[in-house]
Amino acid sequence: MKKDKRPSVLLLDGHSLPCLAFTRSLGRAGISVTVASESPDASTRVSRHGTKFPICPSPLREPEAFRHWLFRTLSQEHFDLLVGMTDQTVFLLQEWREQLGQLVDVPLAPREAFQLAWDNAATVKLAQELGIPTPRTFFIQDWGDLEHVAQSQRGPLVIRPRHSINCKDGMYCQVKVEYAFDAQMLRKKYALVHYDSPWPLIKEYVPGVGAACFFLRHQGKILARFQHQRIRETNPTGSGSCLRVSVAPDPALMEASERLLAAMNWEGLAMVEYRVGTDGTAYLIEVNPRPWGSIQLAIEAGVDFPLLWYCAVTGQPVKEVHSHRAGVYCRYLGGDLRNLESVLHGPPPDWRLPYPKRLPTLLQFLKFWGPNLCYDDFASGDWRPGFIEILNYLVTLKRRIDGQLRRKFASRLYDRLRGAEVK
Repeated sequence: MKKDKRPSVLLLDGHSLPCLAFTRSLGRAGISVTVASESPDASTRVSRHGTKFPICPSPLREPEAFRHWLFRTLSQEHFDLLVGMTDQTVFLLQEWREQLGQLVDVPLAPREAFQLAWDNAATVKLAQELGIPTPRTFFIQDWGDLEHVAQSQRGPLVIRPRHSINCKDGMYCQVKVEYAFDAQMLRKKYALVHYDSPWPLIKEYVPGVGAACFFLRHQGKILARFQHQRIRETNPTGSGSCLRVSVAPDPALMEASERLLAAMNWEGLAMVEYRVGTDGTAYLIEVNPRPWGSIQLAIEAGVDFPLLWYCAVTGQPVKEVHSHRAGVYCRYLGGDLRNLESVLHGPPPDWRLPYPKRLPTLLQFLKFWGPNLCYDDFASGDWRPGFIEILNYLVTLKRRIDGQLRRKFASRLYDRLRGAEVK
């Protein structure tokens, strides 16, 4: 058998959208892409642009098993690069970078820069030092600080963990952002987040729209930049976007973002996320130190971040990209289905902010075609990942419905038995 002499890359997190975008971009460029995933149902596993698709242990639930699998795989097979796609694996690769570096090239940001971006408290403090607007933030150090905020501040307030991934009982868990609308809710929800991730931040909620600036920074120089605006989010109460549009770069936002990344001494890909308030002020939310979920939009608008990044880290010439097509829409249909389900179901019981209306959301969902509309999951010549995304959604929807029916049946049966016992 003829040996494959193409450059080879091992991508982790095959279930994620950035992994799918990377697989398509690098695969089209003639690079051999191996995609590892803990799930046999990961959509990237059916992409025609991947080469091999091994199953690995869960980095969150089985970090030690994942570590053994990763080091064994790297010692048995040759890869030119190892790339983590989500917080789950980027965090672990940073921890193991010295040992991994003996087996494969792992292009990571400097450790100090990563810690500044990984720790939301450090990011906010640095932004404030640079004069970049941030939502009013309370840095809680003890329960007395929490009580002071609870008694002095009105909602809505955002409880944001300092890290999106935290180690607990030998396993890693993802920690969600929570919202509080009164003092009692703040105390309760803060304690829940604190249990998984000690001393999260409390921020004032900023009404408005989400915007983000994206960069490839290499050896102190910006090689590519891009900007988009969110339209819909997978979870209407806050999450990654399922529909977004490319917009012309805002010079002020770009300048602020670049100052922040320079102060961090950032290296590689980064997303600088903002919330643009109703008064037009853009407030920094966070810096994502990894490939982002909407990277396919940038590719469709003319900024192929995965390939540009690959060329930069492998020492190949890079043609800088500082402009892109505005008005390009990119939709994640699997996420949009989840958005529609949430809207039809209605807001959570304790939700007190504006929530999307059912009929307008349904009508917007049914717009499947448009002159500048593309998709994260469906791509020309590579449709199978999109169908797998839809199938996975339907399977999980059926499980949720079955669970609700079982709980309802059990509740009615219990009531009947209790009624018969009383008689």
